[in-house]
Amino acid sequence: MSTGTGRLSVPALPERWRTLLLLLPVLLLDIGAFLVPMGYLLRLSVTARTSQGAFVEGSWSIDGYRYVASSDLVHQIFAFTVSFGVGVTLLAVAIGVVYAYAAWQAGRAGRIALLSVAVLSLFTTLVIKLFAVVLVFAPQGVLNDLLTGVGLLSEPVLLVDNLVGAVLGQLYIVTPYAILAVYAVLSTLDRHQVEAARDLGAGRWDAFREVILPHIRPGIAVATVVSFTWSIGAYAAPLLLGSGSEQTTGILISELLLTQFDWPAAAALAVITVTLVFSILMVILWRFDESGGILNA
Repeated sequence: MSTGTGRLSVPALPERWRTLLLLLPVLLLDIGAFLVPMGYLLRLSVTARTSQGAFVEGSWSIDGYRYVASSDLVHQIFAFTVSFGVGVTLLAVAIGVVYAYAAWQAGRAGRIALLSVAVLSLFTTLVIKLFAVVLVFAPQGVLNDLLTGVGLLSEPVLLVDNLVGAVLGQLYIVTPYAILAVYAVLSTLDRHQVEAARDLGAGRWDAFREVILPHIRPGIAVATVVSFTWSIGAYAAPLLLGSGSEQTTGILISELLLTQFDWPAAAALAVITVTLVFSILMVILWRFDESGGILNA
C-alpha cells in the first residue's frame, strides 16, 4: 500500500514483539555468557571420575557429588568459606555505610577526595592490590614500621599469612564497591529531610536511624549482594594473604582442576557453591524487601 508521497507504509509491530526485539540482545548475551557455561558446568558435574584423565567423556555419574557429600575436608572448607563470606560482608557493608556517610557530609573538596580514594583502587589489577596490602601490613611493612617507630608497638604484629590478612585483602577488594553502592543512593537524599528531623528534636543518631538508614536500604542491599558474592568465591586474597588454614572452596576447586585433575568433583563443588550463593542472596533480598521494600524502591 502506498501513501500520497509514494512511500510504502510498514505495518506497526505489536507491542509484545517490539519488546521482544528490544530484549533479544540481552537474552542472547545471557544465554551465551551465563546459561551455556553453567549448563556445561552442570553437565561436567555428572560425568564419571577417572584416574586416567580429567573425566570420562559421554559418561553419566554422580561420583562428584558423592565426593563432596562424603569428604570431611570439603565440609570444613565449605563451612569456613561461608563464615568468611558472611564476616567480610558485614565488615564491608559497615565500612561502606560509614565511609559513604562521611563523604556525603563532607564539603565538595572533601567529598571528591574521599570518593577518589575509594575509586582509585578499582583502577589497578587484583594481584597488584593484594601485593600493596602485603607491603602495608607485612611485619616489615609500612604500618608496622610506623607503629613501632612512634613507640605504639614494641615489636611488629603479624597481620598477613593468617586469617587477618585474608580478611584485610578481601575487604580491600570489595569495600570500594560497597562504598559506591551506598553513596549512589545516599546522594539522592534531600538534606532538608535530615534538617527537618533535627528541627523536630531528633539527635544526630536518631536522624540517621529514622531518615538516612531507611533511605539507603537499596544501597545496603546492593553492597551486601556484591560483597557476599565476591567473598564467598574468594580465591586470591586467602591464597596470597592467608595461611594454609584459610582455604576456601575457590582454592579447593582450583586444586581439583589443576593439580588432581578431578573435574567432576570440582564441577560438583562449583555447582553446589553457586546454588548456595544464589539461595542465600534470594533470602537476603527477600528479607530486605520484606523489611523495607528494597526491590520496589
